[in-house]
Amino acid sequence: MARTGATRLHYQTQKKQAYAYFRVNGSDDKKVALGQFTLFDFITNLFSYSPVKRDMAVKILEILKEEDLTFTELVEKMNAKKSSLYLLCLSLQRSGLIEKEEGKKTKFKLSSSFSNTLFSYSNWWQKWANKPI
Repeated sequence: MARTGATRLHYQTQKKQAYAYFRVNGSDDKKVALGQFTLFDFITNLFSYSPVKRDMAVKILEILKEEDLTFTELVEKMNAKKSSLYLLCLSLQRSGLIEKEEGKKTKFKLSSSFSNTLFSYSNWWQKWANKPI
């Protein structure tokens, strides 16, 4: 069934805004150093506004840590609505946490892009902060 009218416009808006916004929490440094930081803590920093998205994201990442899956396989394992899962996967993909090649039958997998980008940001910040004015 094709979306039309206001429903279509709403879905297109959601699709455009499907990003995970990582929030840096300075107090997490201590938890990380003590080995007490968890995937749930990490995802809370991405989806702090939505408990449902946060829980789904944790589950997606845990599943993909074990095996790469197509979207159809992920829908079956997650037992979730396709549209909600699609938008969440799109958020995780745009943020660099998961990746997949183009095509319907390709598989999602965990990505190193997110950590590489954060590392680049960290290096940039250190260089910028240490430059004399």
